[in-house]
Amino acid sequence: MHIQHSVIIGKPLEEVEAYLTDVSNNCVWQEDVTESSVITDGPIGTGTKGVESRSFMNFSFRTEWIVTEYSPGKSFSFESTSSVAPYEGTFELESVENGTKVTFTFTIRASGFHALFDPVMNSIFAPRFRSNLERLVTIMESS
Repeated sequence: MHIQHSVIIGKPLEEVEAYLTDVSNNCVWQEDVTESSVITDGPIGTGTKGVESRSFMNFSFRTEWIVTEYSPGKSFSFESTSSVAPYEGTFELESVENGTKVTFTFTIRASGFHALFDPVMNSIFAPRFRSNLERLVTIMESS
């Protein structure tokens, strides 16, 4: 499953980046996230590790992740280290007129039998990811 969505947030890039890299905010703008925190010391950067709990359709699950690449002011990428399904994602940030363009790319690396469900998973999760990004815009622009 591969999803990519972009939004424009009417805030400066530095403010958007600070909000997104404070993973405790994931509980605010991502509908299914019930807990999100960093478990390593220091500022967000390549090698930072974290945990996240989600609740989806009465099913709760916990994932562990690591930041695989961080280019301040440009992008940060992460991947699961322990999860129900292996995943990776990237936030790309770009200053544009009147704000910041955020492009979020997310891939679940299903294999074997599970890969057969990619179209179904995509139809379920793509709208949720879009909705979460729209919630992010609303939250950031109202503050």
